[in-house]
Parts: sequence; structure tokens; C-alpha cells
Amino acid sequence: MSFSLSAQYGNGRYTFVFLNTNPNKAELSQAEVDSLQAGHMNNINRLVKEKKMIAAGPFFTGGGVFLFDTDLEATQAILSSDPAIAANRYILEVFSTDPIPHNAVKKTLCTLWDKNEADVEMAMNYYFVRYKPNKADENVAAVKTNRFTENLIGSVSKKSGRNTIIGALNLNDNEGQLIFYQSDIEGGIESDFAAHELVKKGLMTYEHDQIYFPKGVFCEK
Repeated sequence: MSFSLSAQYGNGRYTFVFLNTNPNKAELSQAEVDSLQAGHMNNINRLVKEKKMIAAGPFFTGGGVFLFDTDLEATQAILSSDPAIAANRYILEVFSTDPIPHNAVKKTLCTLWDKNEADVEMAMNYYFVRYKPNKADENVAAVKTNRFTENLIGSVSKKSGRNTIIGALNLNDNEGQLIFYQSDIEGGIESDFAAHELVKKGLMTYEHDQIYFPKGVFCEK
């Protein structure tokens, strides 16, 4: 399995995992791909029932994310149980993370463990933004504060409504921040997030994508 070594440190409450599609994955038959995908989904459902995984969701452009209520060491042991990961279908990035406290978003995560699988609604209008520090810049230490991201959260909430941003997470050890938001505008409101002050200064880059994610994880209605 492939892990991002630079991201396996920190002491946050939660663990966030990026499953990046491996461009060098082995060529498999459709039957083999279907079997791995079935095992992948069964494993996700098992981890949710065991109250280890909070949520999982794919990006519309490929790959996806996991959110665990386990520390880094426990998470890395858990990841090996996924047949698609074991088959090297993904390149993983593993981060320690905590919610970003802000009056425009909830300060905690909500688990859906007590819900029946059939009652969990997967949202189609959710978008995801990832801010990454530009570690080649000598001023990158300024990224350690999420004050600039908090300012952006407030700005977007004021412009587009308090219910637009549903959750925000800080990746520990100066690894950036994540924002989940909802929008009925096709393509979302990417330009608003590109206006991040540190992105404009070149201290951060950002990624923006639509994500299929369980509704309620960020305590949103």
C-alpha cells in the first residue's frame, strides 16, 4: 500500500484519509474490478457498524475520502482491511485532523452510527475544498494559523448564507484545511474559495471538487 509519509503525524481527535486513484494500478478484468469494489463497500459498511468510520464518500472525478473516529496508528491498521486498498488501487494520504471552530459551522462532528443504512441520505449537492501549504515558500510558517481560512468561511457565509458551509477541518502539522459546503449552483462557487488570502499570495494552493457524501456528518439538517 502507498501512504503519504509526510502526513502520518499529529494528535487530532479524528483521522482523514484521501484515496487518490493510483494511475499505475494493475489492469484488471471487469469482474475483478467489480469484486474489489464490492469488497470495498462491504468493508466501509463494516467499519461504520463497528463505530470506527464516521463517513466515506467519492469525488465525482474519481477517488474519495474516509473520515475515522480513530487515531493515526489505529487508522493505518484499519486501512489494510480494505481489499481495494490492499490491491493498490489507491494512493493514500493520511492526516490527523480536528474541526475548525467557527460560528458559521458546527464545532463537532455527528456520527450516523445509530441510523439504518437505508436511512442515510447521500447528498448530491456537496462540494469539497482542500487548501494545501506551499512548502517551497520560505514564508510557509504563516499557514499554521487557520485565521485566514476562518475569515474566508465568514465571508462566504455572509455572501451565500449561513447554511452554505457545512463543515471545516484543520489538518494538523501545518498540512492545510478542508471545507465542505453545499450549493445548488452547477459547479459550485469555486471562485469564492480561490479568493483565499494565502492562495492569492502563493502560500497555499487549493483543490475543488464535487463530492457524494452522507448528509448529517457535520450536524447539518
